[in-house]
Amino acid sequence: MKRIVAGVAVLAALGACSNSFDEPLLTDGPKQIGFQADLGACRAVAEQHTEKLAQSGAVQGAVIGGIIGGVDSKDGDRADDALIGAVLGGGLGALEGTAEADETRREILIRCMQGRGHRVLA
Repeated sequence: MKRIVAGVAVLAALGACSNSFDEPLLTDGPKQIGFQADLGACRAVAEQHTEKLAQSGAVQGAVIGGIIGGVDSKDGDRADDALIGAVLGGGLGALEGTAEADETRREILIRCMQGRGHRVLA
């Protein structure tokens, strides 16, 4: 049980590290009229298209972690090892899904802003 608590604490700390979706956009030249309104609209579009990526990563990680934890059990206590594997795998999967969703949201945001005529580089 201590391993589960420690693993969840580490994963929670890692999950709070970065969110490039909220970082300012790098523009080429002065911001055009309507930049902030378009930015809000494009962020909403990007969020709608990526909201399920983190959830699916957590589910996949939990399943794979549970299988690996149960199969790799050395002391014969497969249920506990499978549970620990599922918790840690779910946490890692959630982190990976969140990072993938964050990257995808940022790409959609940049393309949306460029499509609205703003000179966004990154």
